Amino acid sequence: MAKLTYRQIEAFRAVMISGTTSGAADILCVSQPAISRLLADFEDTVGVTMFERRRRRLHPTPEARFFFEEVERAFVSLEHLSRAAEELREFHLGALRIASMPAASVEFLPALADRFGQAHPGVSVTLQVRSTQQVVDLVASQQFDLGVISGIALDDPAVEERTLADSRLVCALPPGHPLSEHEVVRPGDLEGEVFVSLGSEQSIRHTIDGVFNNAGVKRQLLIDTQLHYAACAFVLAGSGVSLVDPLTAWHYRRLGLVVKRFEPRVAYRYSVIFPRQRGQSGLTRSFLKSLDKALDDLQSESQGLFERRRP
Repeated sequence: MAKLTYRQIEAFRAVMISGTTSGAADILCVSQPAISRLLADFEDTVGVTMFERRRRRLHPTPEARFFFEEVERAFVSLEHLSRAAEELREFHLGALRIASMPAASVEFLPALADRFGQAHPGVSVTLQVRSTQQVVDLVASQQFDLGVISGIALDDPAVEERTLADSRLVCALPPGHPLSEHEVVRPGDLEGEVFVSLGSEQSIRHTIDGVFNNAGVKRQLLIDTQLHYAACAFVLAGSGVSLVDPLTAWHYRRLGLVVKRFEPRVAYRYSVIFPRQRGQSGLTRSFLKSLDKALDDLQSESQGLFERRRP
């Protein structure tokens, strides 16, 4: 049995709407004989009389009216799909799933995701905060579209990495600290200070300890915490001083934390990762452009406290 073609259905619908083959020809921008041929082929394929010809006019049969209702439902669905495709092109439809380490999630990514969502109404944004290794696992398993992590040695063939910023740690001081007037803080300036350390399982902790040990500086290591934002909270409360990542420090600076440049440079890299086996969607690429711009803006706003070096 022959199958109906889309063009035949279009011709049938146009005749039902206009009531004449000439009207249908105008709707579809074709000749009247072309409509007549399509309509004849349509009726032959269906095997049911759809129109009665009386006085050179077409009168739909009950079968035609029933079939027209089905056609209209199908065309409504097609129009819905066309609108959905347009919204996808304009990034007004879709879902973006982001996994991130805590350091970028205190303020920076939530604020960016909110602005992105407002600029793209209809797009749902999910932000999941996990440890760096958990972020890698979530992205590698394709549960998330992208992940933001700190610089670790990645050895996962399922993940593609791109450096966002080769930055540096900054010195966090409580309000009113004597070093608040210094432009730059050096290891010797922190001799004897209560120092809020990051967890010993983090490689950056050992890098920090090495800087002070090489300088022969003794600190009071009385507080230990796993997270940069917890270290900032300790410092803001007056519990000690610390070296922390600049994104977290910049957020706490607005709450009163004193943030200073620290020398020598202690590198801290931010990276974005993607599932290697799945291409980036247009929505993901658009978000990455927003992410790049936000980091550039932060570098300018922070007057270099957030340092963004890119390869």
